[in-house]
Amino acid sequence: MIDISFLDYPFMRSALLMGLVLGALFSLVGIFIVTRGMAFFSDFVAHSAILGGALALIANIDSTFFLVLYSLLIAFAVSSVWDRFQLSKDTVLGIFYGGTVAGGIILISAKGLGWQSLTGLLFGDILLIRPVDLLLSTGLLVLFVLFLGLNLKGLVKSTFLPEISTAEGARVRLYDYALISITAVTISLSIKVIGVLLANAMVVIPAATAKLLSRNFRQFMVIAPLSGVASFTGGIILSFYFNVPSGPSVIATAFGIFLLSLVFK
Repeated sequence: MIDISFLDYPFMRSALLMGLVLGALFSLVGIFIVTRGMAFFSDFVAHSAILGGALALIANIDSTFFLVLYSLLIAFAVSSVWDRFQLSKDTVLGIFYGGTVAGGIILISAKGLGWQSLTGLLFGDILLIRPVDLLLSTGLLVLFVLFLGLNLKGLVKSTFLPEISTAEGARVRLYDYALISITAVTISLSIKVIGVLLANAMVVIPAATAKLLSRNFRQFMVIAPLSGVASFTGGIILSFYFNVPSGPSVIATAFGIFLLSLVFK
């Protein structure tokens, strides 16, 4: 008989609900991040949150809202730099990546932040999840689904045929900024579950798994959320039973599903 005693704990119920929402959200965002070759951007946003998280801990302010604002600010800062100056995206991301991570580590060392707070920031801690986190994540998922419903054809075309879309007058730049915003906010909301070090993996792995198993884009859109939800919920449950941080557990589950997809492929 399957043991579901973990549902007796309120924090586990909250974490599993958060996992359902984030699993779907990460996977849908990841579809376009992977196909557009933006994985390094999402990795940068995740790791730059070390600085944002350190600032929130030092100022003793609500990390959820602060990280959302911080992630949006840093994401648009780098996008404005590569738009205005003759530097490639990878170069700009590499520069800001090093600067923000170094700044965060310096603050953490100088201020002597507690090990528990630091571990939660780096690897996630489901005990930190609050109703407002679930509410914001659900709201973002609903907004993104509505955005996809209204713009899917143009978004897909600008993803696979950007030059043609631009020539036809499509809102390619708008789609770019929309994805940048949604990616930044999604990662900032997920930090309490999977931490800053591994957040980017959940953008990439479920989408890559779905890409292996899909024969067309419609299947891609269905399999990716299923993979993401299975990774989050399975990882959270495993973290409860094996008493390990939720972030590594979620990523390990996603990696296991990916390896299985290689076998089936």
